[in-house]
Amino acid sequence: MGQRYLAVKAGIDNSAEFFSGKEIRHKANRYQRVRKILQRKGTRSAKRRLIALSGRERRFIANINHKISKQIAQPNSLIGLEQLTHIRERTKSKSGKRASKKQRKANKNKAQWSFAELHSCIDYKAIMNGSLAVKVMANYTSQCCPKCGHVSKENRPNKGLNFVCKSCDYKLHADLVGGRNIALRALLIRQDWMSTGILSASPDVSDEEAKAKSLQRFLELRWSLDASPDKSAFFGSG
Repeated sequence: MGQRYLAVKAGIDNSAEFFSGKEIRHKANRYQRVRKILQRKGTRSAKRRLIALSGRERRFIANINHKISKQIAQPNSLIGLEQLTHIRERTKSKSGKRASKKQRKANKNKAQWSFAELHSCIDYKAIMNGSLAVKVMANYTSQCCPKCGHVSKENRPNKGLNFVCKSCDYKLHADLVGGRNIALRALLIRQDWMSTGILSASPDVSDEEAKAKSLQRFLELRWSLDASPDKSAFFGSG
């Protein structure tokens, strides 16, 4: 899940699908400009238009999320989603007079980000399709190399969309790297479920020791170029 790309789907057959957020950002910015004009006017008719504008914006975003979730929640599948609770607080940039123009823009985009609604759409569509959506820890998903397991901020040059592993030189779109790491973690949940009969639909990150143990297991996961649902090559020593 993201803002430049609302979602990136990484299939275990090495398929990939990108859902651009360009249209939704463009319209959100347009709604924001109109909202500022109406708020400055402050008249009764302006307030009525503000209410109507908010309704149109909500319906537009809901429609986009509906379309994306319909393509992601395919029948009879296990879907891994990032656990993004409190993500805005964890990644918040400076605000107010201290903030640069770029930081203020980033904060505005985060405020407009409707990942929770998209998660909800995927959840209920998955159930309707005989599928299951589980949430996995999002830590280091875009910094961890799915090929060798090396984790470093330097794997993301200039924090851009290019992923270049400093250990094995593996190169890929950073969001797709994140998607593949999430897929691996979802498969690990399935593996644990099959061996223990216990399913965790959402990670417990309240216990620091358990969290550290889970992250260590994630580092042992590997993405195989000949990946398929029937091969154990997804997992290293995990």
